[in-house]
Amino acid sequence: MVDINKITLKNNAMFNIVMRREKLCKMCLERILNKRITRITYPESEKVIDIDYDSKSIRLDVYCQDEDTTYDIELQNGIEDDLAKRSRYYQDLIDLDLIEKGSDYKDLKNSIVIFICTFDLFGKGRHLYTFENLCLQDRDISLGDKTSKIFLNTKGTLDDIPIPLRNFLNYIDSGEITDEYTKELNDTVIEVRRDKRWRGKIMTLEEYAQQKAKQAAKVAREEGREEGREEGISSLNTLYELLLKDNRLDDLKRAVNDEEFRESLFKEYNINA
Repeated sequence: MVDINKITLKNNAMFNIVMRREKLCKMCLERILNKRITRITYPESEKVIDIDYDSKSIRLDVYCQDEDTTYDIELQNGIEDDLAKRSRYYQDLIDLDLIEKGSDYKDLKNSIVIFICTFDLFGKGRHLYTFENLCLQDRDISLGDKTSKIFLNTKGTLDDIPIPLRNFLNYIDSGEITDEYTKELNDTVIEVRRDKRWRGKIMTLEEYAQQKAKQAAKVAREEGREEGREEGISSLNTLYELLLKDNRLDDLKRAVNDEEFRESLFKEYNINA
């Protein structure tokens, strides 16, 4: 059973709900971009982009705009090998959606896709990685396509970002309140936990995620038995149950297929594999 009082801003559903507050979302963008934003708007209550010729679709976590820029903010807890390509996919679909709604390609706004990651995708210790299209032969020449991709890392170690952004990332990672903004975020998280409109939605999503993670773990155990690895099943059961108890669903899903990561979790939980 999911404990709603343990759900934090690191939870995707909680993040999406909290960032529907215009003031909080605007302040989030101001910290990430290190600039003032007058106001933002939300084109639709929950942005879904579909492509007719493909069965794939995406739901953008936080999709908003200001005067000249369209933003997509995504919270990413689990490491995925295709995250860089997914950022390209998101940006392309945003542009396609705007064009289909009547915009000429010459009039497309700036487009920024932002991933807030609870891990270091690039392994360089940075809190902030920003990518734009530059000429390889002369990096002073920008393509000027008005697109950017930003990857934030809540576990950065370098002194590479302003304190307000660091406080925000630390709050997502650990729940530590260090300034007025993180206090307001925390107050909103508590408010959402108590709101009956959102409690049911969050609980349903979390229980579904737990169910899918349990199914993946069950399949992994059964495959282990079929391959004659019966001796490790007890250790796997213990690990999976602990990950579920700690609500580490993304880590659980990754552990099913990543043996090296699974070994690191055995050490973390002091389990004899």
